[in-house]
Amino acid sequence: MRSEPMRRSHQYAVTAMAFGEIAPDYDAAYGTEGNAMMTWMRGESLAILQAEFAPGSRLLELGCGTGEEAVALAQASREVLATDIAPRMAAIARAKAIRSGVGGHVQVVALPAGYIDALRPLRPFDGGYASFGALNCEPDLLAVGTALGRLIRPGGAFVTSIMGRTCLFEVLWYTAHLRPRRALRRLGGGWHIAPVAGEGSREVSVPTRYLTIRQVAAAFPVFVVERALALPLLLPPPYADSLYRRHVNLFRRLAPCDRRLRGRWPWRQLGDHTVLVLRRL
Repeated sequence: MRSEPMRRSHQYAVTAMAFGEIAPDYDAAYGTEGNAMMTWMRGESLAILQAEFAPGSRLLELGCGTGEEAVALAQASREVLATDIAPRMAAIARAKAIRSGVGGHVQVVALPAGYIDALRPLRPFDGGYASFGALNCEPDLLAVGTALGRLIRPGGAFVTSIMGRTCLFEVLWYTAHLRPRRALRRLGGGWHIAPVAGEGSREVSVPTRYLTIRQVAAAFPVFVVERALALPLLLPPPYADSLYRRHVNLFRRLAPCDRRLRGRWPWRQLGDHTVLVLRRL
C-alpha cells in the first residue's frame, strides 16, 4: 500500500498531467468565446475579489489556470503571486501576463496548493484566493489551510469558490430529465473522477471531491468563515453553456435575482459553486 505522502504525490502528478494536456486550448473551452456562462461567472468572481481586496494589495492565488483572474487583478492595481499545479498552465499564465503588460505585477510559480508552505515571502500577503474548484482537487486541505495561516496577514481574507454537495439547478434539471443518478451525483462524500473539457469534444479526467462549508472551515484553523455565496444559483453551470446561450435573455433577467438570493440561507449553499470568504484571525 502507498503511504499518504506517496498517494498525495501520485494524485498531484495525475492532476498536473491532465490539466497540462488541455492547457493549450483551455481558454478556447472556457474563455470569452468558448463558454459564455463561464465568462459570466468569472465576471462575478472578479467583482467579489475586487470588492474584498483594495488596490495595492499583495495576493496569493492557488490554481491560477491560464491566469485570467491574476491578469485582471493586476490590471486593476493588485500584485499577484499566482500558483498552479500544472507547469504548462503556469507557463501560459506567465506569457499572458507579459502579453497583457502586467508581467511586472504577476509572478507565476508551478506549485501544487498542498506545497505552498515552501513559499517564503518577505512579508505576509494581504489576502489570497482559489477560484472555480481549485481546492476540490486538493487531497490535503489541512496543509493548505495551515500554510495560508502563516502566509496571509491577520485580518486578511482568503476567498475560494468550491463545488459543493448540492447544486439546485443540477438537481432540478436532471430530475426533470429522468436522470436521478446525475441529479444526485454530488451528495456522497469521497473522490470522483470528473471530466474537464478541452477544445471541441476532447476532455480529460481529474480526481475531484465535492466539499461542504464545514469541511473547508475545519481545514482552516486560524480563519473564520465570514460569508458564503452561491455562484451561480439560478443560472446553469458552465457545462450547460449551450442551454445558457439558447435562453440568454431569460437568464440575463434572472441574474439580478440570483445576486439578491446568493448570500441568503439556504440558497447560499445550493449553487454550482459556493464562494467562501474566510477571515484570518
